[in-house]
Amino acid sequence: MLGYLNDLQERFFTWCDNAVQDHIDREGTILKKWRPSKNPDGSYDLVFELAAHDESASKFTMPVPEEFHELLESEYFINHPPGPRRRDLVLIINKNKKI
Repeated sequence: MLGYLNDLQERFFTWCDNAVQDHIDREGTILKKWRPSKNPDGSYDLVFELAAHDESASKFTMPVPEEFHELLESEYFINHPPGPRRRDLVLIINKNKKI
């Protein structure tokens, strides 16, 4: 079972899960990788790659709602600064959800 430290984290990861699920258009599609990306204007995008079977991954970008920007600043970029040893957040997809 996955636990969250607070309600905002839970809402953020639920939003991420739903954003990715909305782009999965067929059975067998898998999430290859994902990351938040900060834009020059201070906004954030969720960048993720999906692939089906042995096909090349397709890249998608979605704007992250403003309510999560402070969370990303404090939890992600402060605790996981960019660099060669950067660690990415892990997104767990609910595989029981019907697509």
